[in-house]
Amino acid sequence: MKPTPKIDPQVRWAALRLLPTIGLLKPLPVGDWRGRRERSTALEASLAAITQKHAPAPTDVEITQLHCPRPDGSQIPLRLYRRRGSRSAALIVYVHGGGMIMGTVAAYDSVCSKYAVFADIAVLSVDYRLAPEYPFPAAVDDVSSTLAWARSSATELLIDPDRIGIAGDSAGGGIAAGVMLKSRDEGFDLTGAMLIYPMLDDRTRTSPVAGPKLTGPFVYWTYNDNITGWQCLLGSPAPGAVSPYAAPARATDLGGLPPVYIEVGDLDIFYAEDGDFAERISSAGGDVQLHLRPGCPHGYEVVAPKSRVAQLAMQQRYAYLRSLN
Repeated sequence: MKPTPKIDPQVRWAALRLLPTIGLLKPLPVGDWRGRRERSTALEASLAAITQKHAPAPTDVEITQLHCPRPDGSQIPLRLYRRRGSRSAALIVYVHGGGMIMGTVAAYDSVCSKYAVFADIAVLSVDYRLAPEYPFPAAVDDVSSTLAWARSSATELLIDPDRIGIAGDSAGGGIAAGVMLKSRDEGFDLTGAMLIYPMLDDRTRTSPVAGPKLTGPFVYWTYNDNITGWQCLLGSPAPGAVSPYAAPARATDLGGLPPVYIEVGDLDIFYAEDGDFAERISSAGGDVQLHLRPGCPHGYEVVAPKSRVAQLAMQQRYAYLRSLN
């Protein structure tokens, strides 16, 4: 993998346009998850306005509020997205991003609606529990419970129980990867996994492009953010005690996985860990697509939805999801 050190000009322009709305954000100290959660709420509103203006959600989608049970009897809130009139019996369980500590299902209405309509696949978005209030394995357990419920409720959901996949972005991509490993180990065959710049490695590797100082107005997820997210999720585990279901980059066996789609920009702090994960899946004989986005930081397609690179990415994601039908 040869990184390109310069940001894509269209992504740069879009990020600069966003700055007057969000301002130059001062770095938060490691461990300040409350401050990050508050900042995320404000940023979500700004990004939602950009999406509504430049890449609005399709209107021909039906959104249904659902719940499924946890083993303790409490309920997991879910949202089901389906294109009106669709006869597709395939489903993906979607896991939103947020660094393990923030993010909401509601903020992903547009994203999930687009996948449902343009890939013609049902999308079930999971309102999983967040760290640090609920550390590992809460999120993985919530998503795994949702998968099992979807399979057992296939008739009510109008889906084929053998055509269920998983997808997620950022922290959600990492959770989806952990659930993919857990599902394999438990004999639950997924049709595929779409991992968008997934958060896979608690060891927080530095970028091969910008080294240890990948900061600035174009970086929406920094090393300090990443360290904070992992600390909230894992606490202070003993050396060697981190489960690969929590940090999939630690998995030693990547054989027997479903077809996997991985996407990451070379200005993303997850560039190295995501590329290595894809290469190890391939080395284990797996079917993996690795899409590297030159000049793209984390969340580039949200900031610059009309850029050529974002439009290409979305078309490739839709094509992959359509292949699961």
